[in-house]
Amino acid sequence: MQLETYIGDLLYRYDCVTVPGFGAFLTHRVSAIVHESTHTFYPPKKVLSFNEQLQNNDGLLANYIAEVEKIPYAEATNKISKQTKSIKSYLVEGETIQFKNIGELILNADGNIVFAPSSHINYLTDAFGLSHFSSNDITREVYKETD
Repeated sequence: MQLETYIGDLLYRYDCVTVPGFGAFLTHRVSAIVHESTHTFYPPKKVLSFNEQLQNNDGLLANYIAEVEKIPYAEATNKISKQTKSIKSYLVEGETIQFKNIGELILNADGNIVFAPSSHINYLTDAFGLSHFSSNDITREVYKETD
């Protein structure tokens, strides 16, 4: 089971995807911006974050897995539980967990999970097909009024 694929699918539609017993991936919308010095336009996007304290099963991920894999809900929750135990054991051993198109998870010295989001994909469906672009500096001519 590729947990990151299911999480990624759900991030397009929801602002919070909770992995029971592990944490939640959260998104929030960021407006389009123009970088003034490079004249680069960045489209609106959803920025990802991770909250280790949100661990209660809301049923979203398990229901989605059960639906896609055509398995019972209980079996889906068991699969999630096994995968999260495996991920936690790798983190404890000091390894970095890479979730494709989501980001990297590592364990810091205090035993907390640190998340570094991936910038390769935009989960905001309203911005589908938009990418950043640069333009030349626009210089405007100022006409002086003559009397």
